[in-house]
Amino acid sequence: MRRAPLATPGSTPSLLARLLREPLLHFLVLGLALFVLADWRARPASGPDAARRIELSADDLRQLSGLWRSQWNRDPGPEELARLVDDQVREEVAFREALAAGLDRQDILVRRRLVERMNSLWASAGEAGEPTEAALRDWYAARAGQFAPPREATFATLYFSDRLRGGKAKEEAILARDALAGKSDGQGDVQGLGDVTELPPRAEAMSPDEAAGLYGPELAEALGRLPAGSWQGPVAVAGGYALVFVEARTPGKALPFEAARDQALDAWRRERREESRQRAYAAARARYAVALPDTAPGAP
Repeated sequence: MRRAPLATPGSTPSLLARLLREPLLHFLVLGLALFVLADWRARPASGPDAARRIELSADDLRQLSGLWRSQWNRDPGPEELARLVDDQVREEVAFREALAAGLDRQDILVRRRLVERMNSLWASAGEAGEPTEAALRDWYAARAGQFAPPREATFATLYFSDRLRGGKAKEEAILARDALAGKSDGQGDVQGLGDVTELPPRAEAMSPDEAAGLYGPELAEALGRLPAGSWQGPVAVAGGYALVFVEARTPGKALPFEAARDQALDAWRRERREESRQRAYAAARARYAVALPDTAPGAP
């Protein structure tokens, strides 16, 4: 019986090298990984260590592979997939440790982002279907005055530069808006907020066309729908975002329903989302007991 020749340097690849290039082996490794992870997720979590258990499902693995595929136009190999899984576990560990250390409560930006995200979830929790055309017409008829484009508006702005704030102008404008909540004076309580800009901080009796030419079309459009008497926004302007405080408006003629239908539908959706958010918040609030010092406003 003839023996197979021994592999020598520069000759045929070794058996191990050929196996590592064998597609069937890659398939078996991936299949085994899917089976192990699916079995891991299927095990019931119990005992004191359950809260410290990190589970990845087969769907999670497919998502990781899909992200890799969208970036590199091929499936990840076994080692690459293992690194993706390790990165996912590392991220989850770091996230849980950050929560355990209370970093979400210490970092105001993280806290505000979580609050904003929760408000969005509350707003979408009870979203209903679209209104019928007749229902939307009736809804608009009761509020037609709100859709009359202003002839003139007096307003103040607070500008946040994307360049100066490293691309975080919108997020920091939201923080400033929340800090100014309840302030009824558009000129006071804004020291130290916002960035210097060539845009005038206040405009008096300005028409929509003038506002569009100076601040941009987004802000000119917002002047007709933002509630007066409080800081609102952020609204996109050149190079960043602005908070807007509408002091007064001179209303124009109400638009016919056909001309304002899209605006009315958007406003109807916003109203429904706000109603949903308020209901969800009330239900969540009822689960908490709030203790206030005797000197706090609203304290019993």
